[in-house]
Amino acid sequence: MGPLTASIAFTVVVATLWAAAWAAGRALVVQVRLPRADAVLVMAGAPVYSGRVAYAGRLVLDGRASKILLTNDGVRGSWSKTLQRNPLYYERATLRLREAGVPPGAIELLPGNISGTYDEAMLIGEYARTHALTSLVVVTSDFHTRRALWAVRRALRDAAVDIGIEPAVPLFTAFSPRTWCWSPRGWNTVVGEYLKLAYYCARYS
Repeated sequence: MGPLTASIAFTVVVATLWAAAWAAGRALVVQVRLPRADAVLVMAGAPVYSGRVAYAGRLVLDGRASKILLTNDGVRGSWSKTLQRNPLYYERATLRLREAGVPPGAIELLPGNISGTYDEAMLIGEYARTHALTSLVVVTSDFHTRRALWAVRRALRDAAVDIGIEPAVPLFTAFSPRTWCWSPRGWNTVVGEYLKLAYYCARYS
C-alpha cells in the first residue's frame, strides 16, 4: 500500500468514525412537543438544573402549562444570600421561579426523595394517576431526553397520559454532537448515558 493509498484509507476511517460518533450523540436527543400540558416535570440534576428550571418557568409563563412539578434529590447547592444558607436544589428552583414571575400556586414539590431518573418516573406516574393528569411535559437536558422519556413512558404505560419531552439546554452544553468524541467529558457523558440506558432496559423492562 502506497503513501497516498494509506492516507486515503486513514481519512476514510477517521471520517467514518466521526460520522458514527455524531450519529451516536444525536440519537440520545429526542423531543416530543405538546401545544399545552396539565403540568411540567423538571427532572432533577444538579450541574444543569438551573437551565431546566428556567425553561420550565417559560413554559408556564407562556401559557403552555399551568403547573411546575419539582422533585427533591437531597442535593444542596451553593450559599444563598436570600435564604442565608445552602438550600436544597428544589428550594433554589422555587425561589428562582417565583423571582421570574411564576405564581407560588403553580409550583409543587412531589413528596419524598428521589435517587435517580427511574425514581422520578415512578413518582410522577403515581402523581399523574392520583391527580388525573391527561398530559405532561418532561423538561431535562438534551443528552438525558431519551432515557428520561423511556422511563416516564414506562411508568405511565397503563395511564391515558400524553407525554411530551423537551430539552432545556443546548446539547451537552460545552460540546456538540460533532465534537463530543474529542473531549474526555464528552466520552464520559455520551458513553455513560448509553450504559445507563442499557441498564434501564435490562433492569426495568
